[in-house]
Amino acid sequence: MGDVTERAVLARREIMDHSDCEECGEDYVFLMSKGDGEFPLGLRTVLACLAFAEHEGAVPPLPDEWWVSINRRYQ
Repeated sequence: MGDVTERAVLARREIMDHSDCEECGEDYVFLMSKGDGEFPLGLRTVLACLAFAEHEGAVPPLPDEWWVSINRRYQ
């Protein structure tokens, strides 16, 4: 594993619309950068991390209605 102090940051201050991309299955993607490289981070991955953080108590609970709405949109 690399240097743990190096962090990934947003490479662009916009969300890339991937709704017409048949390869990745993501509707929206954030372009991240770390060191000299860039990599995509899909919104579904971000939401899965948020759900895990909520389950572990790392973030305050979000309303059930919000999660239902998200699940309907990104199934």
